[in-house]
Amino acid sequence: MLDIVEEHFDELDFLWEHREANVFTPDWTLHNLAEHEERVEAHLDGLRLAELHAVDLALDRISGGKTSAAAASTFVLCDTGRADFLEVVLTQLRGEKVAIVDGVRSALRHSSIDSVRATLEQIANAGPIAPAAAAIDVLAFHHHQCPPLSRFHEDEAPWVRVLALGAGGRLRNLRDEDLASALEHPEPIVRRAALYAAARSGVPALARRCRIMATRGTDPDADALTFLGVLGDERDLSLLQDAVRRADLAEAAIAGVGAMGSLAGIPWLIELMADEALGVFATAAYRRITGAEHVEGARPFPPAPVGEGEDEQEALPPDPEKAAADWKKRSRTMTTDRAWQSGVPVDQTALSAEFDRLTLEARRDVFARLRNRNPATAPDVELEALAVRQQRA
Repeated sequence: MLDIVEEHFDELDFLWEHREANVFTPDWTLHNLAEHEERVEAHLDGLRLAELHAVDLALDRISGGKTSAAAASTFVLCDTGRADFLEVVLTQLRGEKVAIVDGVRSALRHSSIDSVRATLEQIANAGPIAPAAAAIDVLAFHHHQCPPLSRFHEDEAPWVRVLALGAGGRLRNLRDEDLASALEHPEPIVRRAALYAAARSGVPALARRCRIMATRGTDPDADALTFLGVLGDERDLSLLQDAVRRADLAEAAIAGVGAMGSLAGIPWLIELMADEALGVFATAAYRRITGAEHVEGARPFPPAPVGEGEDEQEALPPDPEKAAADWKKRSRTMTTDRAWQSGVPVDQTALSAEFDRLTLEARRDVFARLRNRNPATAPDVELEALAVRQQRA
């Protein structure tokens, strides 16, 4: 039934795209990610049963130009284990269309690469920059050594730089000059990738670097300000609160308070919820620290008019009184001697048994803080791996 085979493929395509977009979302936990990946696996099972009918579809779709379709096709073709189908995958990886290269890269991260490792190393060493960047990403994801990363850090394409930074972070192979260059890149996605790669590598004095970048007189870096909340301590709380006075830094500063998880910031967040412009961000930070639900007000009716070309506001309006009542109850059990995320106490020296209860965003940030503070002893968890491989006993 070819229509059913095509439906399995289209669902695999859609679900994988959704998975990749939400791997660090604040709205999911590891359990939610696992449930989503079970749906992915169910459709892949359907394609396995279809055998060559699914392969024919994958051969047709892999070169269509869509990233998620290239990923779905790669899963199907790699699952066969046949050398001729694996060569099709590698041919697409060597191609010029970055969207396809990216899809193949995404799937190869989660597939066995034993039979193609040598070819990936060849591409990484001598291939054009985009395929080579994809190859180093896959190799590093599987904890295999990569060729020198300097040529990738010299490239101005943000996608290439992000992959090089990720590989450097995983392999703890991040030169200071490459980090410094990435932190001044015009694209925020590159700067954020540099911060997380540096934290994972255990780059010393990274919090101090964030303070300098966030407080410089001209062009202060909002991403560095938020990341100071990830890495800093309560001495940085006042710095984050002061930064709210600047309109261009306010949202980032509030996010940093949420990432820090200090209960000393809770009264300030509740007070800030009354601010018409910043209340939504303060509520999100409060929820991130406490794990609270239903602390917002009701959606106004009739809804406020939406200007032409603007999206309707999705977040519910803040309710400081409801949040204050919620905090009054929680403050009896949440102690100030530690940081909190998602209502869970965060250990500053180890990944506790509660780590998997955190949201995916909070897990990433708690892990970054731990790796940066304890690079020699902190476990190196691959937070972009399939959930079943991340779950701790």
